[in-house]
Amino acid sequence: MCNRLVLLLGLLLGTVAVAGTAPPSADAARTLELVRAWVHGQYSNKTQFESDLARKLPPEQIHRQLHQFFAPLTVPIPGIEGYLVYQHASVDGSFSPPSLIRIGLLQYFSDPQSGRLVQRELNFRDGERWKNVYQQPDLLQQIRMTDFEVKPGCDFVLSANAEGTEVVGVMQERACTLYSEGLKTMLYARDAVLIRPDEYQFWGQFVDDSGAVRWGTESSEYYRMFRVAGAP
Repeated sequence: MCNRLVLLLGLLLGTVAVAGTAPPSADAARTLELVRAWVHGQYSNKTQFESDLARKLPPEQIHRQLHQFFAPLTVPIPGIEGYLVYQHASVDGSFSPPSLIRIGLLQYFSDPQSGRLVQRELNFRDGERWKNVYQQPDLLQQIRMTDFEVKPGCDFVLSANAEGTEVVGVMQERACTLYSEGLKTMLYARDAVLIRPDEYQFWGQFVDDSGAVRWGTESSEYYRMFRVAGAP
């Protein structure tokens, strides 16, 4: 790969490859281009939730109703590389601070070993301080990596299909762990993402050593979040 192409791919991914690391691959650049085009706006799984109820599924099979919001950042954050997307979830689809949960950033970057695109969740330790921070450029500049909790092993490795119609992300099996104080046992994330032009799907289960679901919906169907509006 010529130096000029390596530089262009590095700029697209938000970081230029340095000595001793693999340059961003063409696959990573193509996948990021789709992520940038698709992951934004307000999402809801209301259709799925209502379908679960209409089918009279048992409670453990019902996907709880969720609202998710993604807003690509328009300014860089010092010391945090890659393409960054603010995210929060809410119980009612509003942007009122009391309703917001799971506040953080999605960080997209090229893995230096494989050259593949990675999606990493950066979750704010103090969510109250950073609610709707995507609207506050001055406050964005105050963010540091120490403001986040990052769980090791919980990255998704992304790749676009040949047709360019979807992006699939997988999480390494049994790599993302959580110790449950209530259950007094280690739990393992069983998760994946599927991204399409107006849709963001994820599995979102935690299982125990036997494979039994101990957190999340006991369903083989992903949560299906459809875009219902753009950014406010």
